[in-house]
Amino acid sequence: MTPPSSVTGKRDVSRTLGETFATMSHLADLAIDWGFKKMKKVGEAPVTCGKASHPLCYVKRVTQPVLRFIGSMGDAYYEWYEKLKAKRVERK
Repeated sequence: MTPPSSVTGKRDVSRTLGETFATMSHLADLAIDWGFKKMKKVGEAPVTCGKASHPLCYVKRVTQPVLRFIGSMGDAYYEWYEKLKAKRVERK
């Protein structure tokens, strides 16, 4: 928590808004990261179909590599983003 302003004794509105936006951004990142991990997990799961000729089986076989690719891309994005943030903290 940020200490109150020395002039008014209250927290700065700009500081409060900035922290609120940062929290919302962090929550969105967590949700998106969760989604990427779910996509990768679904993409790596074995395809189980009763009938190989069923249209739904075809859809599963086509979408699994796409989900795996997007999930892997999301993992790479967040790994690299964390490294960039760590470099930024080192420079301060």
